Amino acid sequence: MEIIRRNTDYSIRALVYLALHSGKEITAGEIAEEQDVPLEYLQKILQKLSRSGFVLSQRGACGGFALARAPQEINLLDVIETMQGKLAMNKCFLEKEACPRSPQCVLKNNWLQLEQRIAAFLSQITLQDLADQVREGASLKGGIELKE
Repeated sequence: MEIIRRNTDYSIRALVYLALHSGKEITAGEIAEEQDVPLEYLQKILQKLSRSGFVLSQRGACGGFALARAPQEINLLDVIETMQGKLAMNKCFLEKEACPRSPQCVLKNNWLQLEQRIAAFLSQITLQDLADQVREGASLKGGIELKE
């Protein structure tokens, strides 16, 4: 079961890389090379992150990407929901009438509580937290490893 999709992992890695180089514009090529992400795929991700207000893009020979907000203002829940859609433990929670058994479902309350706990946990982790972990020795290349 895949919870965090590849494009989301790549987007988090790119954002953390930008957080590590705050105040500088970084090219998509540099991020792709440093993070071992296919450049064409990363360019599409960066476009989505730009449209969503996470990054600023500057075209031209001296252009590149930079965070649009301070790294402590961007949390993982926002990034994940931008890339994958609303967090939901079960697809029956995504639409009001997705499941006719919803009113008598014995698992519904448990799934909702789990969803809320995961959302609360992810919303507390910022890009600044992840950048600090990298500075302490964690690696971005193998994906983000969260420390409590």
